[in-house]
Amino acid sequence: MNFEEPLLLLLVSPVLLAGFYLLRRGFKTRVIITRLLAISLLVAALAGPFTITSHTIRDDAPQVTVIADKTVSCDLYDPSEGESLYEYLKVRTPSRYREITGIRTALGDEILKSGGSGEHIVLVSDLNNNHGVEITNAIALARSQGAHVYAVEQTPIHTDTGIEIAGVKNIIVGNENTYHAIIRHVGDETTYTLHVEADGRTLYSETITQSEERKVIPLPYTPQSEGSHRITATIRPRGEDRFKLNNVFYKSVFAAPKPMILYAGDDSPLEDVLVELYRVDTSRLSGARFEDYRAVVIENKDAETLGPHTGKLREYVAGGGGLMVIGGEKAFDRGRYNNTEVEEILPVLSKPSRYGGGRNIVIVIDASGSTDAIMYDDIKFIGHIDALAQSLVNNRNIAASTKIGVVAFGSSAEKIDFLSATAENKRILNQKIAAIGPESGAEPTNMDKGIIEAQEMLKDSSGEKTVVVLSDGNIRENEYAIETAAIELIDEGITLHLRQVGIGQETFTTMREIAESVGADYQYIGTSNLNIQFEPVPEAPEEEKKEEEALRQFGLTITDGEHFITEYQNISGDITGYNDVTTKLGARRLVATAAGKPVLSVWSLGLGRTAALTTDNGNRWAGILYTAPNSKLISYTVNWLIGDPRPAGDTITAPDIWLGTPGKITIKTTEIPEATFNGELLSFSKQGDEYIATVEPEREGFHTIDGYELAANYPLEYRKIGFNTNVKNTIEEQNGTVQSCSIKPRAFVCLILW
Repeated sequence: MNFEEPLLLLLVSPVLLAGFYLLRRGFKTRVIITRLLAISLLVAALAGPFTITSHTIRDDAPQVTVIADKTVSCDLYDPSEGESLYEYLKVRTPSRYREITGIRTALGDEILKSGGSGEHIVLVSDLNNNHGVEITNAIALARSQGAHVYAVEQTPIHTDTGIEIAGVKNIIVGNENTYHAIIRHVGDETTYTLHVEADGRTLYSETITQSEERKVIPLPYTPQSEGSHRITATIRPRGEDRFKLNNVFYKSVFAAPKPMILYAGDDSPLEDVLVELYRVDTSRLSGARFEDYRAVVIENKDAETLGPHTGKLREYVAGGGGLMVIGGEKAFDRGRYNNTEVEEILPVLSKPSRYGGGRNIVIVIDASGSTDAIMYDDIKFIGHIDALAQSLVNNRNIAASTKIGVVAFGSSAEKIDFLSATAENKRILNQKIAAIGPESGAEPTNMDKGIIEAQEMLKDSSGEKTVVVLSDGNIRENEYAIETAAIELIDEGITLHLRQVGIGQETFTTMREIAESVGADYQYIGTSNLNIQFEPVPEAPEEEKKEEEALRQFGLTITDGEHFITEYQNISGDITGYNDVTTKLGARRLVATAAGKPVLSVWSLGLGRTAALTTDNGNRWAGILYTAPNSKLISYTVNWLIGDPRPAGDTITAPDIWLGTPGKITIKTTEIPEATFNGELLSFSKQGDEYIATVEPEREGFHTIDGYELAANYPLEYRKIGFNTNVKNTIEEQNGTVQSCSIKPRAFVCLILW
């Protein structure tokens, strides 16, 4: 039996003491005992007793809704797939059929319309939702209401390649900015020419062969004059290219004059970086008018020094300013920030943080000849194993600070070196895993070589170490060698998970026997998903902390690659010191040491932003941060703090837009604006001190609003092509299943009925 409020049971103690006291005073024993029993039962009832039981409910005729996505982006797939599945289902179980069409995919809306209790929803779609309710939210809500969501991952019958340019719009004149050309691809391998122009001059031109779904190419660009600038990217594929609309992308850029920032610090590599990029005032904090600066950078000041300025700094940040505090011998934990007003402004607490990094995972993939066999329908063992490996890489509980490596074994072992689990690196790992195929011939399954290679990869790693072996279990020999390798690995404190795939009953038991012999975690998962749980990383062992302190070298790693500051960036090298802090709840730890200690943390406060760089200015500890390419971390952080670098006053804000999606133009001014869009007068509505207008251009290209430009590009429906693996992960997390379209319809019938 369990209790909802077990602490209430402690009330029984004073009741028993009172009863014992009354018995000693001569009260009737029977009366006291019955009263004690009654009161104790009442307390137990208040504690909320409950018993956990398990019930299996089987529905022999579930209600199934097939949602067939026939919007434009799904023109890359067989349009009859949804109808074929529905025709097969409707004679076996009550079924309904729905279609969505057009140039907008509102898949989330359709899920909610069909998401009643007990409903089974099968999506025949690329899962690229671009209108209405966010699809991941819709899936979670439908599941909470008792519905079940499945999806069919279709095989494309056409090839298409599309281009997009990612990057900020408002930048600073004379400063290098890195934009990124994102090339998305579906179907057979293609060769295309990518040509990028900036202000009419060639910025990049290359002929590229691409088979992967996504390629990202950096485009460094430095505007030489203030005002509007234009970047245009064009791809010219050879062979089939289903959609022509997404072959050109326009990016409008506005270069503002260098903003003024206040730097309260000493001569250092940090100051050199700031002076090169901004107008820098090195005045003292005393008497400074913070509102005159777009950002304030304070370096190595203790709490006593900052105390008189804390009130003004808080007011400055809350009103929209940017504040960056740099560490050192006098800052944060060494400067007595803990429990002060200074600390309240910052994204960190100035006290030691618990160990939050250091997880290392090696995925060992069986690519022996036996995995070339058909597992079920048209799916081979290697295909299912690769999919499981990709699901492990995409696990949302694996933080960006985790390092993931891959070993593929057959008669030999090959490896993919460790990458931190940022979003970009996960895409790289997924692409490399998808390319892993079985060795030809009847070579033995030399799992021992894969385990030995994994052990070698983890040799110099610190923190938690995990090896996950994915195999068909067809071990015909080498059992002793595999056991020996597994024992040596486990003896080094490495967690070993053995997962065997198959169809039906467990055919080979050798893998189970090896696991039982060496003490590894084993499970026969058949055709199911992985169920390995990753708990929070424990505190670093004391010997590792002492070793790191003795070396005085701390490797850096990006722990959040989804932020503007760290997206598409790589940090390398070691620092030799840091301030020991804890990132606050609600803040984001972007960069840390290999042991998880925060180095760069950020958050928003009021209308402004603050950043804490908890190492020094480069004079002693962190020189590596102020040299290329790591110095981009400093410039991107200050740019994020500044936000829009344009001077205060009347400003126009007009993000680039997609055809078919209304765009919003915002003008901040004290008077009703008389702005024109492509020569026509705009109609504005007032919201606070801003005026808002809506535009819907009818053509792609650049458009002008009183000298400020925006770009209009192809409709959103053509942007994301191919199967959306992020939504696939959401479906699997909500206990749904995603199956390949090569599987016969009966596979879905089995999944739903059983």
